[in-house]
Amino acid sequence: MASIQRLEKSEYEEEDPQMDEMKIKKRRERDREYARQSRMRKQKKLQDLTNEVNKLQSVNMELTESIKAKEEAYAKMEASNKIFRAQYVELADRLRFLKMIEVAEEVKKLSVEIPDLKP
Repeated sequence: MASIQRLEKSEYEEEDPQMDEMKIKKRRERDREYARQSRMRKQKKLQDLTNEVNKLQSVNMELTESIKAKEEAYAKMEASNKIFRAQYVELADRLRFLKMIEVAEEVKKLSVEIPDLKP
């Protein structure tokens, strides 16, 4: 504020250097107050953003842990499913074998001796 622009004064106003100094002083005080308030707003905004970052990092960590737990549970479930599938195949094979034995037993019961047709 090295140069202060002065407005033209009407002929009824007297130039008073003390009034000009008082205006300058008041303006400087106002500017300081506005600057202080601006710094406070910026500081509050920074604090709010920092709090939000911390909250989001916490939520992110919780989600990451939840995903990891679900992936582990999925892997266990997948392993159990593989075991069940293998057991199913084994039991299906056994069932087919038992049915074959059952059919063979039925065939033995039905077998009839064929007499010799020699004269």
